[in-house]
Amino acid sequence: MYSKEDQKGQASQKPIVQPGLVNQTPAVHTQLYSIEGVPQPTEYVTHLEPVFVQHISRHQGQTIALMTTIGRVEGILAGVGVDHVQINLEDRSLHIRNMQIVYFEGPLMSYK
Repeated sequence: MYSKEDQKGQASQKPIVQPGLVNQTPAVHTQLYSIEGVPQPTEYVTHLEPVFVQHISRHQGQTIALMTTIGRVEGILAGVGVDHVQINLEDRSLHIRNMQIVYFEGPLMSYK
């Protein structure tokens, strides 16, 4: 049923595709291979908080402060996704999962 190469294991595994460029710079990485016998995820779950996402979305382009489970982050809210937000700092961008945000502070705003 299995070829001799399949029985050895390594020959039958295909490398996991990784990006060749990151920020227009060649990516440095080693090949990743899935491991036989280790289940691979087939389902991904995201916890949605639509009211929170709607409220924080109103502050896009503004400077806000996020209190996360590990500390405070201040920067410009560049983007909001269903599972994370992007905060731009002076020299880099942070992508923070919504589940790690305790609360956020932004300019006064009416929610009418």
